[in-house]
Amino acid sequence: METDEYAKMHAMESEYWWFVGRRAIIACLLAAVPFPAKRHRRLLDIGCGTGANLPMLRLSVGPQGQVVAMDQSPHALQFTHAHPAAPGIELVQGDALNLPFPDNTFHVLTLFDVLEHLGDDRRALAEVRRVLRPDGALVFTVPAYKSLWSTHDEALHHFRRYEYDELRSLLRESGFGVERLSHAMGIMPPLVWLWHKIIPLIPEKAMRRREGTVLPRFSSVANQVLIEYLKLETRLLTHHDLPLGTSLVGIAVKPAPDHSSVREWVAL
Repeated sequence: METDEYAKMHAMESEYWWFVGRRAIIACLLAAVPFPAKRHRRLLDIGCGTGANLPMLRLSVGPQGQVVAMDQSPHALQFTHAHPAAPGIELVQGDALNLPFPDNTFHVLTLFDVLEHLGDDRRALAEVRRVLRPDGALVFTVPAYKSLWSTHDEALHHFRRYEYDELRSLLRESGFGVERLSHAMGIMPPLVWLWHKIIPLIPEKAMRRREGTVLPRFSSVANQVLIEYLKLETRLLTHHDLPLGTSLVGIAVKPAPDHSSVREWVAL
C-alpha cells in the first residue's frame, strides 16, 4: 500500500462510517469464536495497519490474553506504536508469506482486508494454518466481486477481489473447515454503482487529482446514518449469512487431529 494511504487511513478510521461499521462486523465475528483456553489466550493480527482494531482485539482475548500485531510496513507500525492501546501489545514487522512464529502458536488469527494484498494467497493460508493451534480459528474479511475492480484497489496494491464460491474453495483446499462465510457491507453495491455512473461525468484533469483510494466524503448526518445501518447489518449477521455486499467475511477453523466437529467448537 502507498505510504500516504496509511496517513489517510489513520485520519479516517475513528469516525468514517466504513471503518466504524467494519469494526462492528469484526467484533460480531470474534464474539462467535470462543477461545479454547480461559487464560493465556493468544491472537495474531496480520496486517494490523495503523492499529485502529487494537482495543477490540485486546477485549476479545481478555485481561490475561496476548495480542500480537504484525505488519510488513514500518510506516504502519509507526502509527500502531503511537496508538493509546499499543502498550502491552507485541508489535512485529514480518511477512505474511513467511510468518516468524513457531507451529501451533495462536488460538485465533485475524486477516482483515489483508489476503487480497498478498501475491500468493495459498501460501499465506498455509502459513496461517501452520501457526494456528488445532481447533484454532481464522477470522477474515476480503473485498468481494471481481467486477468492482477500480483505481481504489490499485492504490491499495490489491492483487484481486474474491467471489463467494472461489473463496470457499480456496479455504477448503487450504485445509480449513469453513464455519461462516457471508457477504457484508450490503449498502455498498448501490453506492458503488452510483459512483461508477458519476465518474464519467468528472473531467479528466479532476480525475487525475483524485487518484488513490476512493472514500467519498459524507456529511456528519449521512455518515451517522450509514453507521447505524451497518450496526443493524451486524445484528443480522449474528444469526444469518447475507447474500449481497462488497465484502466477504467469515470464520475458518483448523481441524483438530481427531477431526472433531467444527460445529462443536464454534458457538454461533
